[in-house]
Amino acid sequence: MNQYRKSEWRSFRDEIIELDGRACVVCSRTEDNGIVLQVHHKEYISGKLPWEYPYNLCETLCKGCHAAEHGIIPPKNGWEYGGDDDLGDLCGTCELCGSAIRYVFYVSHENWPTMEVGTVCCDNLTGTETASALRRKEDRRAKFINSPRWKESGGELHIRQKKIDVIVFSCGAGYRLRMNGVSGKSKYLTAEEAKAKVFEFIDSGEAEDFFRIRSYTKR
Repeated sequence: MNQYRKSEWRSFRDEIIELDGRACVVCSRTEDNGIVLQVHHKEYISGKLPWEYPYNLCETLCKGCHAAEHGIIPPKNGWEYGGDDDLGDLCGTCELCGSAIRYVFYVSHENWPTMEVGTVCCDNLTGTETASALRRKEDRRAKFINSPRWKESGGELHIRQKKIDVIVFSCGAGYRLRMNGVSGKSKYLTAEEAKAKVFEFIDSGEAEDFFRIRSYTKR
């Protein structure tokens, strides 16, 4: 007879689930949420029957979290963000949910191979908002670069952003920046690259700090 069908196991199983508040210790869901609760042995001891284990070596898991714990499906937590890529179009596939994705996020786990996932799955697996925050920043950068507020005059591109007058001007085979009358030394291959640098400089707060310190030292 299967040991997990014996009355001893059923009684032991019920005790563990009761001690854990009748909820999965990982996702906190209960049977009221329509899930199946199971008891997981954290480690196996040779010669012991399933119900002969000490309580501290057992825990209550829902069926999904139990499968993840045994490597049958990807773990639900404990993942770490490792980088990202913009594919330029919806030509990628999230390896977790199967959705078509443009932005690929690489997540790693000590018990599972690195996966390529989309924004929502990355945030869910890592328990952070890293992916959505990066997406918001990318969207803002794109909107800034393509903003109709950029005006061309005399071969230069002008915009006023956060009270800073920005000019992108051509210089030989590239482009340079002038902000509030201060010209930068770096050269960029394209106007879009120069605009992206402006966005980073302003978005990070570095521009405000730079001009505040410059204004202070001029007094």
